[in-house]
Amino acid sequence: MVDTYTVTMGIILVLIATPMFNLGIVFQKMGLRQGPEIAFDKGFVGVIKAFKEIAKNKWWLLGAILGVVAWFPYVMSIGLVGFMVAEPINSIGIIIVVIAANRILGETVTWYEFLAITVLAISPILITLAGISEVAIDLYEMVIPLTIFLIITFSITIGSFIYSQKKRGTKLEGFFVMLTGSFFLALGGVFTNILAQAIGQANIQLTWYFGIEIFFGIFWFDYAHLWVFIGWWGLAICNIASFAFYQSAFQKSRMAVVFPILDSIGLAIPIIAGTLVFKQTFNNYFLFFLAIALIFIGTSTLGRFQADIETMDVKKSSSSIKKDEAIEPI
Repeated sequence: MVDTYTVTMGIILVLIATPMFNLGIVFQKMGLRQGPEIAFDKGFVGVIKAFKEIAKNKWWLLGAILGVVAWFPYVMSIGLVGFMVAEPINSIGIIIVVIAANRILGETVTWYEFLAITVLAISPILITLAGISEVAIDLYEMVIPLTIFLIITFSITIGSFIYSQKKRGTKLEGFFVMLTGSFFLALGGVFTNILAQAIGQANIQLTWYFGIEIFFGIFWFDYAHLWVFIGWWGLAICNIASFAFYQSAFQKSRMAVVFPILDSIGLAIPIIAGTLVFKQTFNNYFLFFLAIALIFIGTSTLGRFQADIETMDVKKSSSSIKKDEAIEPI
């Protein structure tokens, strides 16, 4: 069983990461309303050109930087408590969206929404009390279940993308674009878990060649370093792909539609991968799944704030933030 101190530190780290992830999404949404459309039918070059223009917006750039910085405590958290714990807790970041809607838009919070916030706040405590029995993964035993899992999930991801292109210009396009991005993001989390665990098993130290050892671990010619290499490039490719897709989905659909998809996939994939692929266990499964249910109910209840952020007037919101000195734009 993982000791309470380690679990607590892991949860604290993911709670540090999740505000940055979610504030980043709010700021990126603000910037995307003023940028060009991200269209995949124009090919890779077209997507890059769109992002070059979007990156000129200070709000979008601030959001992107926050998202990158958040990955450091998030990866550390996965190394301590595993993907199956870190990712569901990351979902409670919707509380940040509620605060943003309240501060930026002056939205009131009802009693049942306060209750949802409370429910989300206690869910990490329930996960801690569930007692994580095993975090370290067997890099040999996971090969077959991981291969099957990746074949299934990548097939769904590619199928969603193909269908989104067939439904281009319709209401379903944004749904399937976000579904594609959500699966890529969740798969990025799977590879992040592999990387975090493989780094420990490869005994990689914080040296001057730390980055080289991770980027090109395959040339260390041992099994653990091979998985460091696979984990790093898997998370890099999947997260870059997910970034393009869910940013495009923000432009094509309402947040009230696309965010529940992101949250649902973000809850389902860690549970499936953690249980069937990485064999992560708990002493009290009742408390763990109770926490998962509370997170799902809480995020669903607070979904309207995502729609409020989506429909806000960007210029008015920016002026309001400056006036209140809530955030200093870069």
